[in-house]
Amino acid sequence: MIQFKQLKIKTKLIVVVLLTSTMGLLFTGVGVMAYDRMKQEEILAEEMSILARVIASRSAAALSFRDQPRAADNLSSLLVRESVVLACMYDMEQQVFARVGRDSAASLACPSPPRTPGEYFEQGFLDAYQAIELNGLGIGSVLVRTSLVDLDRRLQSQLVVSVGILGISLLMAFLLTQRLQKAIYEPIVDLGNVANKISEHSNFSIRATATSEDEIGDAIHAFNAMLAKIEADKEELTRLAYYDPLTQLANRRMFSERLVFALENARRSAERMGLIFLDLDKFKDINDELGHDIGDLLLKAVAKRLQAALPDNASAFRLGGDEFTVLMVGVTEVELERTAKAILDEFSEPLILAGKQLSISSSIGIAISDGNDNVSSIMKSADIALYQAKGSGRSNYKLYTGN
Repeated sequence: MIQFKQLKIKTKLIVVVLLTSTMGLLFTGVGVMAYDRMKQEEILAEEMSILARVIASRSAAALSFRDQPRAADNLSSLLVRESVVLACMYDMEQQVFARVGRDSAASLACPSPPRTPGEYFEQGFLDAYQAIELNGLGIGSVLVRTSLVDLDRRLQSQLVVSVGILGISLLMAFLLTQRLQKAIYEPIVDLGNVANKISEHSNFSIRATATSEDEIGDAIHAFNAMLAKIEADKEELTRLAYYDPLTQLANRRMFSERLVFALENARRSAERMGLIFLDLDKFKDINDELGHDIGDLLLKAVAKRLQAALPDNASAFRLGGDEFTVLMVGVTEVELERTAKAILDEFSEPLILAGKQLSISSSIGIAISDGNDNVSSIMKSADIALYQAKGSGRSNYKLYTGN
């Protein structure tokens, strides 16, 4: 037998609706039939009690004079009611004085001795006993036995009708569920599809669509909020992996990847790419004299001025300490030198940091390649040009020429 947990949501909904509907209708039907049976028995007991009382009143004289024919006639009048199968009259000694019964109940004997006045349900019959009194003294009793066949037939009819109603109700519930269940299970299925798509493509920008504001809608909103948090965390991790936290410039890792890409692009496109190395003159002295906090402020200000000096086809990177690089694609030597001059011009203005005026300068080395270099060779060329610039008095630039 397939376990309920293994069923699909659509099937689970149908099972739950049909099961709860069946139980509800079943309990309601049983309760209604049980209550109806109880009320019918009360009504029948009341009717038989009245009949027994009437016969007892009419038979007091016949019993007192021992007139059996008249007593039997009085009892026979009860047989007008089809459900009455037996009527008995007892004398003062609790002996049967008169008896009448239907042919179908000929084998039924009058109970001996009679029971105390009242109504008794047993073995498919209702026995109603009534005392016969004369001048306030009990001289005997009357028994009226009624079959419960009519009540049983009524119960059977109710059972058949209830089963029919149950079947029709379950069919209607099933048809209605087929329509309404889509509003429940389709958003869940869509949510699963979105999760699979995100997992397949590792794209956390995908979002699920909430079509309702119920608990499922809340779950979808929570799912989207989780995706937004994951996406933000992923962006933050990317930023930490590829960007310098102090200057917000791209770091050495991104520089390495971008340099490889720039060389491959230059090799394929026959365009030239340029690499600029620069570091700050006497940065160590400033850092030692004024402290690292001032040194950090200085690096932030340098990063801003460096970016301000660059054209659109250039990208700045911080490799660490006071070392910065610039990558330019599709350039000429003239454009590289123009960029170097713009950087030096930006650094020429003094900086005001923490109430102190600082003058900064930079030495710049430039290398240019048509794509035939590798990462190591072009970086070596730019580094050689940088040291040539430092050796010629600082605050200037040199283009690597191979000499």
